Amino acid sequence: MNIFKCKLCDYTTVSMKYTCPTCRTGKLEAEEVSSNGTVFSFTDIHIAPAEFADIAPYTIALIQLDEADVKVTVRMDGPVQIGDKVQLEKIVDGAYLYTSI
Repeated sequence: MNIFKCKLCDYTTVSMKYTCPTCRTGKLEAEEVSSNGTVFSFTDIHIAPAEFADIAPYTIALIQLDEADVKVTVRMDGPVQIGDKVQLEKIVDGAYLYTSI
């Protein structure tokens, strides 16, 4: 998984930006890190937007990556609890699909 890090102020994100939103002068550089992480927070979606109605109910989780100070919003493939160790299973239509380890 790629993260993007400012070399001037250490701002880190999972989405590419042209300049650092924190120091406004740094340029973000891609860095490869493990996609493994820990569940920081989660919620179950029972009434989904129309484009996701066919997969409801489903779980959305905020994952703290193990190798970076970054949290990633993902869809879970099964039930989870805060503190569970998880890993990237696959990417579906641009969304990260994670599973418990």
